[in-house]
Amino acid sequence: MNRYLLIALAACAVAIALGWSHIKGQAKDLAIATDRINTFTAAAESRRNTQKLLAQLDTEHTKALTDAQAQNKALLARIGTGAQRLSVPARCPAVGATSAATGLDDAETRAELDPAAAQRIIAIPNDGDDAIRTLTALQDWVTTACLGANNR
Repeated sequence: MNRYLLIALAACAVAIALGWSHIKGQAKDLAIATDRINTFTAAAESRRNTQKLLAQLDTEHTKALTDAQAQNKALLARIGTGAQRLSVPARCPAVGATSAATGLDDAETRAELDPAAAQRIIAIPNDGDDAIRTLTALQDWVTTACLGANNR
């Protein structure tokens, strides 16, 4: 009977050792899975933060562009109707050399531009300003989306 008891105890010891080994393996697998979950959770949170920053940037740049375009449109409309005039410094040496001094020698002579020409001239820097705003928006997007929000 002692012999059967020893065999049973040995079998139990082997079963316990194998079970313990299996439990340690599962604990290791659990630790690896927990690590992966934490990594994926951090990546998802980072992605959400980046998306939130990109949405904010989009809102800011869209508002700036819309405001600037509205101001430019209003300026062009005022110039087109003549409510606002565009003038440039001008000299007329042939007239100045033959005319007598009238007491306004220090005043700057200005030539007023035709409203259509003024609108075309004003449109040139407006296009450049739009390009700069677009470039700035793209740079902010690359900095935020590609390089990470920490590089802003």
